[in-house]
Amino acid sequence: MDSSYKITYVQQAKPEGFTFSPIEIKEIVVSVLVLTLAFAIAMTGGAQGVMLYPVLFVVILPISALAVISAFLLHELAHKFLAQKYGCWAEFRYWQFGLLIALLFSAMGFLFAAPGAVVISGYVKRSEYGKISAAGPAVNLSVGSGLVGVALLVGPDTLIGFICSTIGFINAFIGGFNLIPVSPFDGSKIVMWNKGVYAALVVTAISLVVTYYLWL
Repeated sequence: MDSSYKITYVQQAKPEGFTFSPIEIKEIVVSVLVLTLAFAIAMTGGAQGVMLYPVLFVVILPISALAVISAFLLHELAHKFLAQKYGCWAEFRYWQFGLLIALLFSAMGFLFAAPGAVVISGYVKRSEYGKISAAGPAVNLSVGSGLVGVALLVGPDTLIGFICSTIGFINAFIGGFNLIPVSPFDGSKIVMWNKGVYAALVVTAISLVVTYYLWL
């Protein structure tokens, strides 16, 4: 029998269905915009790359937006919606310092993403807590698998192949990074719930990254 866990980050009334508050929408939009800019700067080669290749930066912006929406936004929404399905209050809250660091790192040509997290309140079973934690990485790895598969089919030298392989790798990397089995990462909750599920997710993440480096 599952034991019960109480997630106590905040205390709010339980939502009716899948809901968003005005402040949550604002913080999601801000996070997506900042991360899109940061990813585009980093993928162009940092601040120096943007100055040297402004046209490339403009071309990369929409690719960066797709990467952020699939790798960050869908990840957080997966946590949120499953938590709400289990009767919890769940809303995304950005981390302003993390967004600032993302921009600073991108100026040096590095990718760094710690924009915030879904804040949850309510009682859940251990299995439900594990599933909520696994939802984010599972979405990343599902998206990554599909995009890497498309890139392999059409070839990495094509435009579609390049876009799919790039976004697929970012999803695989973020999904795998969140599987680190140390708190506060998702992996620490997943491994406590179901080691088999955790192992399957880790193997999938590693397989995608290896596929990217060897064949894409």
